[in-house]
Amino acid sequence: MEFKDLLIFKTLAEEGNVTKTAEKLCYVQSNITTRMKKLEQSLGATLFYRHSKGITLTSKGRLLLKKGEEILRLVEETETLLKEGDSPAGHLTIGANETTALVHLPPLLTTFSMQYPDVHLSLQVDSTENLVESVLSHELDGSFVVGPVHHIEVETLPVLNEKLVIITNSEEPFNETNPSHQTLLTRPNYVHHARIHEWLNGNGIRPARTMEFNTLEAIISCVKAGLGFSVLTKSLADYHRNDGYLHYHELSASSFQTIFIYRKDGLITKAFDAFTKSIEAEFLS
Repeated sequence: MEFKDLLIFKTLAEEGNVTKTAEKLCYVQSNITTRMKKLEQSLGATLFYRHSKGITLTSKGRLLLKKGEEILRLVEETETLLKEGDSPAGHLTIGANETTALVHLPPLLTTFSMQYPDVHLSLQVDSTENLVESVLSHELDGSFVVGPVHHIEVETLPVLNEKLVIITNSEEPFNETNPSHQTLLTRPNYVHHARIHEWLNGNGIRPARTMEFNTLEAIISCVKAGLGFSVLTKSLADYHRNDGYLHYHELSASSFQTIFIYRKDGLITKAFDAFTKSIEAEFLS
């Protein structure tokens, strides 16, 4: 089995179509078809179900895809390490949840970019659940997420402690009789959903209704307008309190930790090593 055949096979599995695969790899379609048939013959296994809409992997095909992706990744990582110079360079793709990206990362990213101009850093903002999956699938080199994360393949680095607060549009004590304190504004699949409702229930607070928003900015704007109340981190509340229309109320036993995670078997380039050291200098020193 040739390395080029493995690359073609992976691309064909992803595209599900010979025409699209040929266009993506700049090959003629007949070359793709011939090489895949020879690959199946050399392995003694049927890798594809062929039908009018394209191709679908067989169980043997799915096995080869899984192992093939590992082989291709190892080859890419080896080439990266061999091409590394004396100073950090190359690409880093880092993830972060929305609060961390907005409030805590700008100074870190600015300092890192100035210190290591040859490192091309990109940031992907998403939910903790999606970010963990992206790290596990090698789509991200590492990510800032809400802890804890318990996974045998993941290494964790504590970054900072956060605290949840109730936010409203007035300094008055939280009171369910206040119309603006009767509607909980939150996000779908919010990572703190269980923690919030546990606290509300423990304090006898029963929101009359719940409204969901896709962004924190929308939630904060609606809280300021008096639509309802929400629960978010104290650091984010402080970030948005400059206009006097947002106030927060402390919650008891509402602390959690933001952590940086990466795969234990992930590639530790000079750029990645420099980034983790920058995290430690920014948050842990």
